Amino acid sequence: MKTAIITGASRRLGLFLCQQLLDAGWQVEAMTRSASEELQQLACSQLHIHEHFSYDNEQIERVSNALKKRCKSLDLLINNASIYEADEQHEEEYLSFYQRLFAIHMQLPALLAKDLETALKKAKGNIISITDIYADNPSAPSSLYCSTKAGLQNLSLGLAKKLAPEVRVNCIQPGPIKFLDEHSEAHKEQVLSETLLASEGGFGPIYETVSFILNNHYLSGSCIKVDGGRSLMRG
Repeated sequence: MKTAIITGASRRLGLFLCQQLLDAGWQVEAMTRSASEELQQLACSQLHIHEHFSYDNEQIERVSNALKKRCKSLDLLINNASIYEADEQHEEEYLSFYQRLFAIHMQLPALLAKDLETALKKAKGNIISITDIYADNPSAPSSLYCSTKAGLQNLSLGLAKKLAPEVRVNCIQPGPIKFLDEHSEAHKEQVLSETLLASEGGFGPIYETVSFILNNHYLSGSCIKVDGGRSLMRG
């Protein structure tokens, strides 16, 4: 049975990827700050949930050590955990917010790659990092988020060099995959008007791209846009 680790597994894309891999017969190690009801409802012998409640150094190291003990052979690590919030929402805690973004988007993926290197190499496994089209063309209102997503992307490309040829490392850059509940209709219309395919993608295309990467043995160090063409339309 193949084994995958998914970070940020409780909601949205992370939850969807857990469900898809479980349905495909994988063993899934799900990392989350706090397990959602939806993740708990997936409970089966193939799923193990790791809760850590925060992204401070001690908690990150604790969960990483637990994963290292459980995963002697690792086929797939998906770096999905993320926070997307505008800079202005954190004017009173600017530095601590930036440190939290760094911990989630860069520190956690770096430590997992380090601690699980032996397991990944044993399985000739894959690392897939979910970055963002904003990693290449940042959004001014969320410049802190964009900079750490760009850091994750650069880290992943460095790991592709470092871990080759045993481990393949690639990035997926989503665009307007799934709007949040708080997004207004006006916001949705504006985003879709700047997207070539003019529609919300859904989570399915991301899983299809994960599958494509896994099935293509000659793909490493790539960043694949799954954005409906939005990156071509943005100024």
